[in-house]
Amino acid sequence: MQMTRTVLLATAATMLMAVPAMAHGYVGAVYDGTTLDDGTGSDSSSTWQGEGAFGYSGGNWGLQIDGGVGSSNDADLDFWTLAGHVYWTGEGWRLGGVVASSSLEFGGVAEIDEIAYGIEGTLDLGPNTVGVASATIGTLDVPIVLGEHDLWNVDVGINHYIGSNVRVGGKLGIGNADGVAISGNSFSAGLGAEWQPWTAPVSLTVAYSHFATESAFGDVDSDTFSLGLRWSFGGGTLRDRDNATPFDTQTGVYQRLFDLR
Repeated sequence: MQMTRTVLLATAATMLMAVPAMAHGYVGAVYDGTTLDDGTGSDSSSTWQGEGAFGYSGGNWGLQIDGGVGSSNDADLDFWTLAGHVYWTGEGWRLGGVVASSSLEFGGVAEIDEIAYGIEGTLDLGPNTVGVASATIGTLDVPIVLGEHDLWNVDVGINHYIGSNVRVGGKLGIGNADGVAISGNSFSAGLGAEWQPWTAPVSLTVAYSHFATESAFGDVDSDTFSLGLRWSFGGGTLRDRDNATPFDTQTGVYQRLFDLR
């Protein structure tokens, strides 16, 4: 995990130095409210996250790096996430590769690491509609006796632009985990929207996500509602920014469980 983190951070630094004049992206803050049900009862947690993304798209290629950092007092959880993307572009499509990682620390006692590798792409389905898909494999490392888990996930989504500064979208995903703590199939779904109502490059985000998986301790379900505020850089509209930062690929379990960015 340390090597992966170093490589991704080095990639980010190279990108920032190489194409600052043509960069697009955003920084933001998100509040999440999650209800978690493990079969024996439900619990609620509140999470504050800082998020950001940087992207460049020009000629027939593009690159993106995104991540987040935050904490949840209710779940006594601190986390960071980081992902890097490189892709090729054509007439109405993108296709590339992704490496995504997440690290969670519970109460200063246990640390859980996830990493995912895969392919991802987008396809224009109309003048204002974009389809998104990804397929990843990876590992979940749970400490002590629970050990390493093998993961795979397949996700599809769609984004529709009501205007150049209003986007609505949805996503569906299936996956599988093979290990001691979590073993079985998973399902994820989500809805989201972003709106930039002002001339200033500030937008509002709202989202809902659901995740369900099978574990050794019983089936686990989570529902998360999110509200956020973003400041975009690079000029242009919300859609111009999304053309440079088109991907939102997550690791397999905990990033989906709490909708970590």
